[in-house]
Amino acid sequence: MSASNFNLRGIPAEVMAQLKREAKRLHISINTLVLKMIEQGLGFTRERTTYHDLDNLAGSWSAAEDKEFKANTQSFEQVDKELWK
Repeated sequence: MSASNFNLRGIPAEVMAQLKREAKRLHISINTLVLKMIEQGLGFTRERTTYHDLDNLAGSWSAAEDKEFKANTQSFEQVDKELWK
């Protein structure tokens, strides 16, 4: 299905002000915010689930462990051009 455009008229000033605040808070455009709100309202999107089961690992590496990990995974940054011919 291709995307469509339409104009929405008659938005009350207090609603527009709240849309602007929310879009600014989320660092997204008002258009993106309104599209997300429409999709959620129509049941097209699900709320993102936040998991906390790995929270205790965040920031738990020492500087040496971090350096070792980066050294061991540096090769992952190399593109094998033979695979992309």
